[in-house]
This record gives sequence, structure tokens and C-alpha cells, in this order.
Amino acid sequence: MEVAFAARMLLALAVVGAILFGLQYLGKAGLRRRLTEPLGGGRLVTILETTYLPNAASLHVVRIGDAYAVVGRSAGFIAKIADVSPDTIGSWRAARGASRSA
Repeated sequence: MEVAFAARMLLALAVVGAILFGLQYLGKAGLRRRLTEPLGGGRLVTILETTYLPNAASLHVVRIGDAYAVVGRSAGFIAKIADVSPDTIGSWRAARGASRSA
């Protein structure tokens, strides 16, 4: 009788633990989404491509809303280098997709 009772207690404990773990996971995922996405959904600023350069510098192609820009970064310094047209980004994405499928 005691073995059956112990088995039921362990099973109940495992079920409660699984429920708590699942609630924690769902809570963290929802909180992460709320903290990283604006109210309208999606991200406002997205880094599309990064190229690392010597001396801890890098170039980034970023999308800010509907605009695109090339941004340079070095130690303690960030600057917009140029605006990029949406047509250029579209042709770059098409070429990148074609090279991936080949």
C-alpha cells in the first residue's frame, strides 16, 4: 500500500513540476516579446547585414522603419555613412536568395 501511495505522490509532484516549468517558459517568452517588439508588432530597427573590419570596427546595413542606411561603428563611435534605396536592398535580397538556392 505504501509503494502505491509513494508512486502516486511522485507522479503528482512530477505533473505539478511540469505545469510550473511550462508556465515559467510561457511567461518568459511572452515577456521577451513584449520587451523587444513595439506595440504595432515587428521590430523598428533591424540589422540586415554586418561586416567586421580591423581594429574593432564594423559596417552594418540597417532598416529603420521603411528607410535603409549603412552605419559604421568603431570603438566609441557610431556614424551613418549613407542612405540606401529600397530598390538596392530588394535586388541584394533577390541575389542573396538566388545564391542560397543554387
